Amino acid sequence: MKINHFLAIGAMLVGSTVLATPIGYGSTDVTVNINGVVTTTSINQTTHTGSAEGGNLAINNFKFGMSWDVDPTLTWSYTTTSSGPQTITFSTNIIPDAYNKLFNSAGYTLTGVQKVGNKTSPGATISDVTVKVYIPFMTQYIPEGDVTVKGVSGVRGTLTRSEDNTGFGGVGDYVPFGPSALTDLTMGVEIKFNATLNKGDTLSLNGTLDIQKEAPPVPEPATFGLIGAALVGLGSFARRRA
Repeated sequence: MKINHFLAIGAMLVGSTVLATPIGYGSTDVTVNINGVVTTTSINQTTHTGSAEGGNLAINNFKFGMSWDVDPTLTWSYTTTSSGPQTITFSTNIIPDAYNKLFNSAGYTLTGVQKVGNKTSPGATISDVTVKVYIPFMTQYIPEGDVTVKGVSGVRGTLTRSEDNTGFGGVGDYVPFGPSALTDLTMGVEIKFNATLNKGDTLSLNGTLDIQKEAPPVPEPATFGLIGAALVGLGSFARRRA
């Protein structure tokens, strides 16, 4: 996440009434679908901020991590050694507010071995990675949050790519979205891709979804002067009528 995002979140924590919110934010699920086989991990969100992890690369051929701040920010990571189509979802419970702008980013690091046995490896391959945003989670799709990270084929060595929902390679700005009236207090992402990995290849993905509320603009001093002049004029007009 960009530095200015961290600064914005810090300001929200200091200036809001979040600290009065009771501890205990329910639970959420992380789902991993590899070649049609679905694994669901329940995460208890008992604190305002927290983190969790699951899976086992040696046993499940995947592992994941996630952290959350119900103000709200969701950060996720996913590593796999499996080939085939994969869909992963991450979500978090959030504090209600009229949120109206978001930043969503994603990236991957693909590592392919040089050799498979005594032969040169064909290289690791990944299709375009797509990330969709849902606020509330899996209820309302927010197209303004779409991220596509371009795929690549035949990687021997390590290649890293990243992107965000503005197309600025992971360093874009917040984008307005709406409607923002939230009743189901959740948000999350759905990640999809197809990979071809040889023995010894690994694929790691990560991303961040951050939504905020943009405060209404404060009138400039000149505007206040015009308003004051108008009020004085109305008062004079009322006195003449009297």
